[in-house]
Amino acid sequence: MADLIDEIMGEGGDAEEAAAQAAAGLSPPAAALTLNPRRRRTKGADAADAFLDEERVVLKKQEAMLDLQYEHLRDDGLRLRVRRWRETLQFGLQVFLAVAATVVGLVLAVMLSDAVTAHSVVVDAFKAPPALASRGVSGEVVAEGVLDALRTMQDATRTTVKGPDTHGAWASDIKIEVPETGVSLGEIDRVLHQRFGHDVHITGELVQTETGGLALTVRGDAIPAATFAGAAGELGNLTKQAAEYLYGRSQPTQFATYLTTQGRNADAIAFLKDAFPRATKDVDRTKLANAWGNAYASLNQNALSADKYRLSMTFAKPQTSDWWRAWGNLIGAKAPLDEETAWREGHAMLQAAAAAPQQPDVRYLVNAAYVTWDFPLVLESNLADAKFNSGAGASTNPDGATIADAYGWLHDYASAMRYMALSDPADPITKLEPLMLEAEAALDRGDAATAASAMDVFYKAWLADPNAQYTFTSGPCIAGLAFGLSGRLQDAETAFKGVPNQSLCYAAHGDVLVQAGDVAGAQHVWAEGLKSTPDLPAVPFHRGLFELRQGDLKDAEADFALAAYKAPHWAEPLKGLGDVRMAQRRWRDALAKYDAALKYAPAWAALRQARAAAAQKAR
Repeated sequence: MADLIDEIMGEGGDAEEAAAQAAAGLSPPAAALTLNPRRRRTKGADAADAFLDEERVVLKKQEAMLDLQYEHLRDDGLRLRVRRWRETLQFGLQVFLAVAATVVGLVLAVMLSDAVTAHSVVVDAFKAPPALASRGVSGEVVAEGVLDALRTMQDATRTTVKGPDTHGAWASDIKIEVPETGVSLGEIDRVLHQRFGHDVHITGELVQTETGGLALTVRGDAIPAATFAGAAGELGNLTKQAAEYLYGRSQPTQFATYLTTQGRNADAIAFLKDAFPRATKDVDRTKLANAWGNAYASLNQNALSADKYRLSMTFAKPQTSDWWRAWGNLIGAKAPLDEETAWREGHAMLQAAAAAPQQPDVRYLVNAAYVTWDFPLVLESNLADAKFNSGAGASTNPDGATIADAYGWLHDYASAMRYMALSDPADPITKLEPLMLEAEAALDRGDAATAASAMDVFYKAWLADPNAQYTFTSGPCIAGLAFGLSGRLQDAETAFKGVPNQSLCYAAHGDVLVQAGDVAGAQHVWAEGLKSTPDLPAVPFHRGLFELRQGDLKDAEADFALAAYKAPHWAEPLKGLGDVRMAQRRWRDALAKYDAALKYAPAWAALRQARAAAAQKAR
């Protein structure tokens, strides 16, 4: 009975534990053995043990399966990372190849564009006898000599027309190999230039003559062969002659300009007489005719110069750069012949330029500005020309001297001397301009003796140099004024007669006669000046200065107003009107005139002093 109770109690006591094990996920037999290991074994215990063994096996298989799945997942992740890395590498390689192809394409496109627009003079290696090699005279050395001479002439050419590049054929090989072809970029570049370009290739040979001398033959694309002979030691001279021949044949306009800038004007005219008929295009004819006019101008043969400028205009399309350039040069050629005619031509050109659909480059307006006494425009034009030509200047004169001259007319002598320091010291015009500036500054100060001393040197050089006579058309007028005011009346008369029909000479001549006490003579000269040059401002301005000193304010005001009307951008007449207002004690009106004058001559010291005095009075 007790055993039965114990069994019943035991089973009841284990009920809760069995329920907990079942909740934990164990089967009832396993739970029974786990919850009560000390209980007496029953005949179902062996079955429970067997069941547990089977469970253990299942668990181990599940564990092994999980391990295998983990390994598969790890391998899949590694393969995924490898695949992503490979795809990234492939994409990067594709991008690299695309960029490389683009770069190569751009390089080739640039090379092709350069080839299509090429107008270079290419000097290929010359031939030379092996016997001269021991003296260091190879074909390449001879070609280098010709090349150096061409570059020297090109650098010395002052022209608004840009010349071609000049280089040796062997100097352009960059030695970068194109993959899988073994062909260098330099070779590709040469092929493109040969196929699409417009280069002029030059070659030649050097031989020894039977007498032991040398004969250098040169030829080129569309350039007939020419031979230059000399002694054994004259190779340098031969290469120079050959280079001049090649330069003239390949770039006739630039060569003519080179000859002119070197003072070889007669050679330039002789060359152009032969070169002009060979030109086949109007654009070449207009440039050659313009260069022809420049050569005559440098010889001060202005009538012939004007004819060539007119010829240039006939071949140029209206309102193109060549047309404006030739018209401006024509005005410059007319000025020494007839200043009044030149003024009218210059006025017409400035009006045409203002009304043109496409404004001409201000560089071409310099002569029109000079003859109409628009000195601020003269300065602007010359500064633009210097910028365009990197300071070298165009035509026959360097820009430094002409810029300095413009500053002189504006009474800005500090700026003038700064530009003189930048001008070519070997150029004759550069040597003369400082003398002109010194004289003008001295006359501004009332120092006639210093002005006369400077103009003594200037005038002698002017008489000896036709180019100086063309450039400084009114130079003798300044010389005559300086000589006359310093008491050298005969020298003054001689200088004034050297350039007839120049308004500044009429004006200065009258000043000298007034200084000498011959007022009637001065009035007569001024009247002649107004008759000869009625549209020029110099005579009424100088006569107005005389009238102002005499206290004749009404006539002075009328003459200053007339001069200002004829040359509205010239500061002197405006200052004269201000001086009249000051004499009339009209301080505010004087201040307004001085301010108007300062717009055109801001550095004029005397004008600034007058303006300060007017401002003080106007308070």
